[in-house]
Parts: sequence; C-alpha cells; structure tokens
Amino acid sequence: MNFEKYMHLERLGNDEVEGITEGIVYAFPKLDGTNGQLWWNEENGLQAGSRNRVLSLGSDNAGFMAHAVADKRYTEFFKVFPYHRLIGEWLVPHSLKTYKDDAWHKFYIFDVQDDYGIHLPYYEYKEYLDEFNLDYLAPLAILKNPSYEQLQGVLERNVFFIKDGEGVGEGIVLKNYN
Repeated sequence: MNFEKYMHLERLGNDEVEGITEGIVYAFPKLDGTNGQLWWNEENGLQAGSRNRVLSLGSDNAGFMAHAVADKRYTEFFKVFPYHRLIGEWLVPHSLKTYKDDAWHKFYIFDVQDDYGIHLPYYEYKEYLDEFNLDYLAPLAILKNPSYEQLQGVLERNVFFIKDGEGVGEGIVLKNYN
C-alpha cells in the first residue's frame, strides 16, 4: 500500500453530501487534533501519514509517527490485516483545549479502508479494532432518516472526551454507509 490523501469533510447542506441523511446515519464525534493514517508496506513495514503527506520520524506530525512505531498494537493489527488502512485523529492540542487530560496523545481511529480503498462500515471494522484493543471513535447516535433538529440535538449533547462543565465538542461527523 502507498500513501493516499484523505478526503476533506463537507458541511451538511453542501451539494457533495446531498442525501447523506437518507437511511441509516451514524453520527460520530469530530475531534480537534490532527489527521493521521497508518498502513503497511511490504518493503518498509509500518507507514504513517497526515491528511496530506507521508510522515517519517524526522518529519513527524506532532509525535504521531513516533507513537505509532512505539505502539506494537498497530504492527500486530497489520500482521493480520496487511491490506487495510487505519485513518483517525491524533489528539494533540489544537484549537479546542477542553479535552480530558487522559484523552490526549492517542490515535482515535474513525475510518478503516480495505485494499480496494473502500471504507468499511463501523459495525464491521469495530470487531477488528476490538480484537487488537485499538482506540476508535464510537457513534454518538445511529439514526434513521434524521431531521436537522435531531442532528442538532446530537451535536448539542456531544461531550465526548470533554471535561465536565467545559461545553461541547468541535462537532459531529455523519456517515451513511449506503
């Protein structure tokens, strides 16, 4: 596998996400850190990237690659799933500073791609990640044909990793696997 630039998220209401609320919708917390991805390369082993570039230990992304290399759970995962890509958020201080102290400096997976570049649905990749005790984002809600008001309610209740009394998170990310 090689590096692939990660997609840009679109706001609800933009043409690019038209129809996303039709059917079963997973609402995940949006974290305010830095995007990261991990994959396995047969020649070079564990590889890491940010949203836009390949990382190295000499050109890291806020310590993400050093963390991935040191954490053997990722290498163990790729021994079983060498053609998958783990995509997530490396939680380091950015704009939002109200996360709980023990949430920082961890890689929270929010997407898994197979060897064809297809994003696996949460209910499928969750089992793989649990098997290796990897950190990932669970949905805040799973809704059928949600209204704007229902989504606004999920957004207002998003206190995932937020210190008590410190407000709500950065936002939510909607996924419709169909």
